Formats: sequence, structure tokens, C-alpha cells
Amino acid sequence: MTKTAKELVEIWYSTGDTTLLSDEIVWSVLPTFPEGGQYIGRKAVEEQFFTRIMKHFSDYVTLPHSVTAEGKSVATTGVYRVRTTGGQSGDIAFAHLWTVENGEITALHQVADTAAIQKLLGTGEQVS
Repeated sequence: MTKTAKELVEIWYSTGDTTLLSDEIVWSVLPTFPEGGQYIGRKAVEEQFFTRIMKHFSDYVTLPHSVTAEGKSVATTGVYRVRTTGGQSGDIAFAHLWTVENGEITALHQVADTAAIQKLLGTGEQVS
């Protein structure tokens, strides 16, 4: 049975299974978020974004609070529960807009409280 867009995104949040991502996914993160920018393709998301962002954090958990779907679009709000490598911890609010097509996640657009995460990281400047 084919999974709905909402189900696929919920599976992503519970497993982090990168095989759910399209080979051509467009992964967009605010430029003022650590390692922000646009990553094209599953390999770039795995090898560039996730590898790079974890150099800032000793713990990083994504906790969705609401997941709403309309057709191929899924909107999520929640918090990142993080602990920095410097020992600071906190919850950072986020909103994600996902696109799911043909049983694969094809896009993510992320918005988050970048001021709060920069404060935890000890910088008021863009982190990259």
C-alpha cells in the first residue's frame, strides 16, 4: 500500500531514513541557521548538511508538534532539542514545508528561530 505524503514525513521524523529522500531532493535551510543554504540531492544532504551540522552539536533531536498535509505538501511545526558541543542546551522552534512526489520526499524548506540557535552557539553572527 502506498504511503501518503503525511505518513512518509512522519516516518522520516521517527527514523531519519534517508532512503525516503529523492535522489534529486532540494533541501533548503535558512542561511542564518548553522550550515544553512541549499543542498541538492540525497548525497549532499547526507554527506554535507548532516555531517557539517553535527560538528556544532553533541545532541540534536527533531520533535514535531504538528504535521498537516494537503496533497503533496506537508507542513510541520515543532522544536529542535539541542545540546551544543560547548554544553549549552535548549529548544529551537522550527517550521518545515515538505514536498512529496511519487512516494519520495522531493523538497524541504526549513524556517527556524535562528536568533535562539545563534545565542546557544555563542554568536550573534551567521554560523556556517
